[in-house]
Amino acid sequence: MAELTTLDFDAPIDDVLAALHRDGGVIVRDMLSEDGRRAIVDDLSADFGAAAPGSKSGMELWETFHGANTIRFCGLAARSRAFVDHALLNPVLAAVADRELLPGCADYWLNTGQVMAVGPDEPAQYLHRDENNWPEAVKPDSEVTVSCMFALSDFTRENGATVVVPGSQSLPPGLVRGHEVVDAEVAYSEMSAGSGMIYSGKVIHGAGANTTDAWRYGMHVSFVSGWLRPEEASPIQVDCATAAALPERARQLLGWSSYHSEGGGRIWLVDFEDASRLFD
Repeated sequence: MAELTTLDFDAPIDDVLAALHRDGGVIVRDMLSEDGRRAIVDDLSADFGAAAPGSKSGMELWETFHGANTIRFCGLAARSRAFVDHALLNPVLAAVADRELLPGCADYWLNTGQVMAVGPDEPAQYLHRDENNWPEAVKPDSEVTVSCMFALSDFTRENGATVVVPGSQSLPPGLVRGHEVVDAEVAYSEMSAGSGMIYSGKVIHGAGANTTDAWRYGMHVSFVSGWLRPEEASPIQVDCATAAALPERARQLLGWSSYHSEGGGRIWLVDFEDASRLFD
């Protein structure tokens, strides 16, 4: 069986990137402090209890992808200030996103901040690539999205730790919806609560099967190039009044500012001015 590299949160960013480029994913211990992790869980505890498992899409493909006994919900910046402070603005994830995404864009923004709680007896998710959300934008030599799966509880092979196919980020671009592998080809992102698994938009991966009688609590945070439309409509969920109380960088990541192309135009404007002026 393959293994992902595990590093400490204060490891040099070049070491994090070297492991990411080699395997497509890297585990970083203690990306969330214990206080930060507990604050996020406390903020979201009522939402965990209120959310129903499964997809409401009515589409068989997405119902299969989401899982019948997996709870998902978004809008985390509107639900938890601790999410903003410890996950959205996480310095390790930001350093990786800067290095991976900024060569192809003037800035990036939140693709989605999403709880993924995998319930007992949930089968493994089919393997996929995150960059396939934007097939028109995919290029073999550059990233349009980068993600981190934060462990809000311990991740083990038995309870559904994310499955990664190391090296698959180097395979030719193309749609992946299911990928045949043997055990020797995959790694399980087994990690302690508070750790994060940072991974490429190109790497083939998916949630593992939960064969236990307990829930596995994870939180997926991903960024996407600023010229692409993200999965999550953050400004609809995080209203102007809520955004006004957040740090400027958080507002930018949540879509409450405009995008200025280098050598090009400006987009996502309000009355033809930068959306950030709403907070002047």
